Amino acid sequence: MLIVATELQVKNFWRVLPFVRFSVMSMKQAKKADGCLYATASNGGWRIGYTLTAWVSREAMLQFRNSGAHKQAMQQTGRLARRYRTFVWEADELPGWKQAKEKLATIHFIELKR
Repeated sequence: MLIVATELQVKNFWRVLPFVRFSVMSMKQAKKADGCLYATASNGGWRIGYTLTAWVSREAMLQFRNSGAHKQAMQQTGRLARRYRTFVWEADELPGWKQAKEKLATIHFIELKR
């Protein structure tokens, strides 16, 4: 299965509510998406959001990523976030948050315009 872990850091307090709204809509979409095996979100305080999803295939993940609420959320990333990182890997078992965050920590953030 394809695993996707994402960490996003919200720009400031005023962007938190719009970020949460997009996160909730994207999670609802993911949980209903064809090919989604697992979808959950977490936070690391008010400014950091995490997602962890599992997919039957890369094609299923891309179909989700490029449509609906998630597509709208991606279009707002530069307005809402100061930086993010995403780690994608193949796995036989669903990872926990500890493993997902360890993998995220191995890659650099993508810094967005301020």
